[in-house]
Amino acid sequence: MAKEVQITVCIGCKGRGFIEAAASKVRASCIYCNGKGHTAHGSTLNEADETLAFKIVWDYLNGKTKGWYH
Repeated sequence: MAKEVQITVCIGCKGRGFIEAAASKVRASCIYCNGKGHTAHGSTLNEADETLAFKIVWDYLNGKTKGWYH
C-alpha cells in the first residue's frame, strides 16, 4: 500500500523556485525546495530501506556495533 504524499507550495520561495535578493536583484535557487517550487512531505524510504535501517538500529541497541553491514 502506497502512502499518500501531500505536495505543498514552498514557503521560502512562494512556489517560484528561486529567491531574489532585495538590494542586488540576484536570483538564487531556493534551498528549501531545491528550485522545484514545492515540497513533498512524506517518507522517501521504501520498505526494504526502512527494514534495513530498523535492523541496523536494533543491532546497535543490542550491542552489535560491528555487524554484517560494516
